[in-house]
Amino acid sequence: MESDQIIEKTVSLFEKYDGIILSYIIHLLFAILIFILGRFIGKFISGQIRRILSHRDVDPTVVKFVSTMANYAIMVITLVAVLGQLGVQTASIVAVIGAAGLAVGLALQGSLSNFAAGVLLILFRPFKVGETVTISNLKGTIDSIQIFSTILITPTNEVVIIPNGQIVSTNIINFSRLPERRIDLTVNVGYDSDLNKVRQVLNQAVNKTDNIITNKKPTIRLDLLDSSSINFLVLVWVTNENYNIVRAQLLENIKDLLTENQINIPYPTMDLNVNSNIKN
Repeated sequence: MESDQIIEKTVSLFEKYDGIILSYIIHLLFAILIFILGRFIGKFISGQIRRILSHRDVDPTVVKFVSTMANYAIMVITLVAVLGQLGVQTASIVAVIGAAGLAVGLALQGSLSNFAAGVLLILFRPFKVGETVTISNLKGTIDSIQIFSTILITPTNEVVIIPNGQIVSTNIINFSRLPERRIDLTVNVGYDSDLNKVRQVLNQAVNKTDNIITNKKPTIRLDLLDSSSINFLVLVWVTNENYNIVRAQLLENIKDLLTENQINIPYPTMDLNVNSNIKN
């Protein structure tokens, strides 16, 4: 008898609240579906970001950080949507998240600026690892592009850490991006020199130098009549990897041939006037 009463009460309660229970079950199913879709979308977008950045030869640390942050951001949005589907008032949660984000942003303003600059460097790629550049009057080879800074190795093997925010706000000279570079030399000779002979000697020095690109004609011309010398320009094209070697060899050939042909190379002089009148 008592069991029958319990069953009857249970049935009556179910009949009374069946709409509410069904509605809750539907909302729960939708919440689970939203969570599953959110996880799938987060992993998909994170994977696509990882694939794109890896294809662009971005530093692995940056790839992992950016893809993970994208996944976390999508999961936060997903959780807010799930709570809203379950009937939780999400306005206060969104406000708390926004206030926390603002506080963190103000506390880490400089770091976030460097992070945003790092993202710009990744997207626009003014340089990449292994290239030789000049940044803020510092010349060296890019060792790595990290989340907040870029590491530069100078020719004297010094490690320079430059904040990314400083890089995007200054001029960047990339010496490695193009396959060919031009060597620009200024050669000073005395006013007593024969101009045609100087041109012949400079042409001879160019022809004697190895690894100069021959399909681009070298330029040798008079550039300036200076106060104490006649200045010639010597312009030749070389491949990037041969720049320093060719430049040194060309300078050596020019010096040897000018000396061999007795062409004067002026250098600064100073006249001293000594007064020999000594008063007793």
